[in-house]
Amino acid sequence: MEGATVYAGVDVTDAAACKKASEQMVADGGPVDVLINNAGYFYEPNEKVTSDSLNFEEQLKQIDICAVGPLRVSNALFQAGGLRKDSKIAIITSQAGSAEWRFTQNSNEGGDYGHHMSRAACNIGGVLLAEELKASGICVVLLHPGFNRTEMTKKYEHIWDIEGAVPPAEGALRVLHEVVRASLEKTGAFVNCEDGLRIPW
Repeated sequence: MEGATVYAGVDVTDAAACKKASEQMVADGGPVDVLINNAGYFYEPNEKVTSDSLNFEEQLKQIDICAVGPLRVSNALFQAGGLRKDSKIAIITSQAGSAEWRFTQNSNEGGDYGHHMSRAACNIGGVLLAEELKASGICVVLLHPGFNRTEMTKKYEHIWDIEGAVPPAEGALRVLHEVVRASLEKTGAFVNCEDGLRIPW
């Protein structure tokens, strides 16, 4: 990509790799204005207790990537001096992490335990991060990007049109719009990028 510097070998489950990349980034260009945590992983089968299809190893993998991953990256960049007053941290999460939303979307269905638990853990992690970094002048926003037509959501390809899934480029613009709107006054907010409204917990 023209005008972009790519740092390869960054694994969000590897604290040492996050530290190395963060230190190199700061050495190359100093602190960043915006950190967007966008790593995600979605185990394809729909896990169910009733079908004895739970995969606990995959659940832990999802939590490691989707929940602990953003914390590893944010911590590494902060410790390296890559975040300063007025920097922003955006964490791409999902409304799947909202307990309240489960009663209105796919109610009485359940399942997909690892995905939903990882996003709920991600969300509380983001709120705690927002509270801690508020005194440093760094805001944190949690963003549900909406339904995007990606490889990760391909298992739901049959409802892409029904549910209004958008191409990744359109989803990215929605995310960037909310990143621009983010402020210290709204730090810790959990926002739906489809309509700009806050998502209940």
